[in-house]
Amino acid sequence: MKVLKIATIKPHIFFWSAFLTYEIVVGSYYAGKLSSFWDYAGHYILYISLFYFNAHIVFSYALNDKRKNYFLLMLFIIGEFTLYIILKLGLYYLYHIFNILIIPSYTQPKRFLMDSIWRGVYFTFLSTGYWFALTTIRNRDKIADLENLKLKNELQNQALEKSLLTAENAYLKSQINPHFLLNTLNFLYNSIAKFSEKTADSILLLSDIMRYALTSTDADGKVRLDEEIDNIESFLKLNQARFNQRLCIDYEIDGDTYGLRIIPLVLITFVENVFKYADLLNPSNPAKVSIQIIENILIFSTYNLKRKSVQFDSHGIGIENVKSRLNTYYQYELTIDDNESEYKLTLKVNL
Repeated sequence: MKVLKIATIKPHIFFWSAFLTYEIVVGSYYAGKLSSFWDYAGHYILYISLFYFNAHIVFSYALNDKRKNYFLLMLFIIGEFTLYIILKLGLYYLYHIFNILIIPSYTQPKRFLMDSIWRGVYFTFLSTGYWFALTTIRNRDKIADLENLKLKNELQNQALEKSLLTAENAYLKSQINPHFLLNTLNFLYNSIAKFSEKTADSILLLSDIMRYALTSTDADGKVRLDEEIDNIESFLKLNQARFNQRLCIDYEIDGDTYGLRIIPLVLITFVENVFKYADLLNPSNPAKVSIQIIENILIFSTYNLKRKSVQFDSHGIGIENVKSRLNTYYQYELTIDDNESEYKLTLKVNL
């Protein structure tokens, strides 16, 4: 059961107080005198009852979210008008019996009927306008609630996507114990440095790569762009060391990275693809890795001829995973030209 609150009925009390004051003042001015208290009380109780009955019963029942029955609405309006005329007629005879002053004092039934119909139509129109205003406000509130719910769901979905990515990265990192691995690499570096500087340097590069891959990101899930670039350079140096500096790769970087941040292990995925599938022993057509920074825009590109056969399978997080991560954080353009003989990739990201 609904309980009416003071804040809810206050506007109604204010409206009817102002309305009745206006009607009584204007009516008494044209009549030349005030009518009796009981005349005002009885008639305005009847009119106000008609007003709320029409809005909250007749219109609300015939026209609502479940139905729009205009034929039923017309039947209800005819019925409520009939009831209103009967009640007003009864009120008129009651006043006549108790000799209560009525202004105007009807002497002809036709005049009484015409005035009664006019007043009934007047308050019904007021009531219809009130119902339309009330319905509009309710619909607006429903739309606002739906928009708020939609926004809340979108925020929850974004938070869920980020949580899934965080969990995925955490899962990848949890496959090995980072402290054990890094301490072991450090031990190997110290043990081998005095015997083979080249091998020790390779271990140090591998240690740097693993440390970067296992280091936690900041709260926004990003790292400094120059850290990602340093990781790429370490990866290139390590692979050159593996193949005795025989790999044909042109690497270039142009632009200022200061203050720019990126989600980690994105660019390295594209570089890994070069090593996995490219013909890196062709000095006349070397593979290319290019990084260009123009203001806050990163343009990363790779180019390579393909080997006739691939000697090992991919173990990275994959291009599709990279796209999914980029979709979460950035507006970007990724174009890939992949044919039988060569592979080109260009990534343009607004950091």
